Amino acid sequence: MQITRRDFLGGSLLGAGTALLGGLTPVQLLQARAAQYSAAAPVNLTYDGPSGIGDYQGKNGNTWDVVARAHAIAENQFDESAFNNAHTSDDDYDVVIIGGGATSMGAAYRIKKDAPETRMLVLENHRIFGGEAKHNEFNVNGRRVFGPQGSNLVILPRYSGQTAIGDDLMFDEFNDIGMPLSYDWVELEGTDKPLEFDVTNYAFTLWATVSDSIGYFPAPTADNPQPEPVRNPFMNGMQGLGYDKKTRNDFLRYNWSLSLNHDREDMDRWLDRMSYEELLVDVHGLSPAVARFCDPLLASALGFGSATCSAYVATKLLMMPGAAETPEAGGYKAPVSAKHLTTFMRDFNVGCFPGGNTYVYRYLMNYVWPGLFEGENKPASMMGGKVRFDELENRDNNMRMRLAATVIDVRHLKGSNGSRVRIVYEKNGELHQVISKTAIVCAGAWVSRHILGDAPPTVVTALDKFDHSPVVVVNVALTNWRFMERMGLTSVLYFGGKFGFYCNIRQPLVVGDYKAPFHPDKPIVLTFYAPLIDSSLPARQQGLELRQQLLATPYMDIEHRVIKQMHVLFDKGGFEPQRDIAAITVNRWGHAYSVPKPGFFYPADNSRSATDTLREGYGRIFFAHAELRGLQAFVGGMAEGQRAARQAIGLL
Repeated sequence: MQITRRDFLGGSLLGAGTALLGGLTPVQLLQARAAQYSAAAPVNLTYDGPSGIGDYQGKNGNTWDVVARAHAIAENQFDESAFNNAHTSDDDYDVVIIGGGATSMGAAYRIKKDAPETRMLVLENHRIFGGEAKHNEFNVNGRRVFGPQGSNLVILPRYSGQTAIGDDLMFDEFNDIGMPLSYDWVELEGTDKPLEFDVTNYAFTLWATVSDSIGYFPAPTADNPQPEPVRNPFMNGMQGLGYDKKTRNDFLRYNWSLSLNHDREDMDRWLDRMSYEELLVDVHGLSPAVARFCDPLLASALGFGSATCSAYVATKLLMMPGAAETPEAGGYKAPVSAKHLTTFMRDFNVGCFPGGNTYVYRYLMNYVWPGLFEGENKPASMMGGKVRFDELENRDNNMRMRLAATVIDVRHLKGSNGSRVRIVYEKNGELHQVISKTAIVCAGAWVSRHILGDAPPTVVTALDKFDHSPVVVVNVALTNWRFMERMGLTSVLYFGGKFGFYCNIRQPLVVGDYKAPFHPDKPIVLTFYAPLIDSSLPARQQGLELRQQLLATPYMDIEHRVIKQMHVLFDKGGFEPQRDIAAITVNRWGHAYSVPKPGFFYPADNSRSATDTLREGYGRIFFAHAELRGLQAFVGGMAEGQRAARQAIGLL
């Protein structure tokens, strides 16, 4: 399966998109938007499209407003001399945190816990906090339903110190903030079929592949434009997907019986210096078709495909096949239960709250800013309670957060013996500055490399080593999902599609007194988690070209492709968009993942890794972002934030 840049939207939309938006290139469009920026009218419906209801309305992904202001930084549209004339908007702070995602909350949590008298300010460029831990909220026929904008998987820990995917699962932190760690799944009603459900957007693609409720659709052909779904292919010899016998056998080896001789002292280094495709094809002797099959699966968690991702990160952190010491005994040389969808969810205590990790993030926010959400400190309020935005700037709280504040310059203040940091930011078209004893940059390298005014060459070089990939998360609010129930499907993967590679509905958790409907005739959210990839290009070129495509594609084109894809998948179940779809929301993330290329942790020239360089920081400026982990996850971002907070506290 050869994946090209056209597979995301199924056509040459770069030209069509720019024509619809005025005949300009993406860069010209952004320049024009930045020049005409108006805080009173931040929404561009042609680009952003509908965004749901509630406090997250108009804040779906990287909106045109956010992209335009960020572009002004990347294009150096601010004259450096203007920084010195920026309005001084606050008294001095002890710590200023740049960015408002998971790492920011890790830092804020640690500062609140260990040094509660610290004067802290968080500057966030979006109009609501959360980074990718935000949700889309819908009212469908009087029912509130939610879908995650991005971050959505959480493994709920059972004891202190429990780890998974290379990170501590934050048992102690969750107890500190008062977040319950035990939830029931909503029971399914309205069908006698033995349906199984993922509770995340992508576990069924990566780890939990055994279930009759997962449908694999081969690429449509002229003779078969709407192919039947193949169920449980890894249990049924990979029949029906168009592969020859040898390739089918390679797929079975890949999923069930790959093993490596671990008699190497430098195993981690050896794995990190090759791509995952090299491990599969050159080391294990599998067909390149297996690597192509893995490309969109890897891209949903690591940025791009097998040719660009470190084998160490793919196997040791993401738990993809290929580096196990020995295959385990069993019918397929591995216990089927380990890959069984429902068993996997239960054994790993995997959960996905209705709005994804928005729920976890809001609990952390309420710990730092008590009373931020209407209602008591209980699950239902943390999930969907209205935000009291004024509390973020409450003068009685020495810890504050400022939204829609785009940082454009961070540097040590001259004449202060390096003991102060000046942070300049833009808000409502005006420049402001704050002075702080320390700064924690919780933005990704694509931002950090443009805002550091006095970074040493080692830091500049380290930031330049990061490449980033785009992902689009589309939430389709359904009035019902009976058309899926008729087909016996809850999750699907497909090839050669009009949009993306897979989508699913999820079994909801009971969150306090909120219990989502879970009946085929009632509303639910179908989510497309759609990475953009072109396996023929190196990572940096992929990022540049695919982000341009993402910027140039109007909302209506994406909506059209989504509906066409749903027709291909679900027409045989009686799908009718006018009846079954209530709303479609598009969340664009132009820099969703930092791609952990070969040599990410162990560079081939034995030089220091970029992650180690950035974790040291320089002067009074420190770095924290999930991209430093190789595998970006909420818990990893939290860990990086806490580490940087301890560094900053150590200087106060």
